[in-house]
Amino acid sequence: MGGRHEPWCGEAQLSTFLAGTNTRGAKKTCAGTVQDGDFWQIAFDLTNADQGAVQHCANPSACGGDSYQFHMTVKNGPLDFPYNPSAMNHYTLDGTGKDILQCSVAVHRQGDRAFNVYVYDNSGTQKGMGALSAFANGGTITVTGLPQGLKFTRVGLFAASGAGMSFTYMSTPAFSWFGDTKGSSTTFLADGSYCSVTNTGTAVQDLKCYFPCPAA
Repeated sequence: MGGRHEPWCGEAQLSTFLAGTNTRGAKKTCAGTVQDGDFWQIAFDLTNADQGAVQHCANPSACGGDSYQFHMTVKNGPLDFPYNPSAMNHYTLDGTGKDILQCSVAVHRQGDRAFNVYVYDNSGTQKGMGALSAFANGGTITVTGLPQGLKFTRVGLFAASGAGMSFTYMSTPAFSWFGDTKGSSTTFLADGSYCSVTNTGTAVQDLKCYFPCPAA
């Protein structure tokens, strides 16, 4: 099949799937056209895949918390930022039995020695606070108050970008990032940063970072 035909082929399979008229490829188990609000499960054919390279659990919803599988538990509406569980879909990592929420941490940094660290639950309520005087790299503190502790570590000198600070939420598996880490999502900050950084004076800095945390 020529490359120029492949997009048309994909569009045709999708359109016939949605209309319930497809005779090959993926088939719906219910009759009729897909309506707004309908949803379905997808089973991938991994027969010819390299099982060593594709992380896959053969029995969804019973994967032992391997951190690779997740599924919807409550259907409310599409995800957005900030996360609102009363209006948005709920998801869980298989095997954990707990929905994933969105917690946050705020850091007030004064130079390379004084750090105040605050953690907040999904509703934005402050749940814990810790203070660290780190005279050298490697100084660390674990702030409690959320379902798991948040480990904060000084790993470098003061930088306007927020670098030099490391965070680890001690969930299973643990979730780690740095003050200047960037991802692909732009719903929080346009450049994909995990943390907002505000420099308010000479070597004075405030960070606010959001991260996934399981429900208590």
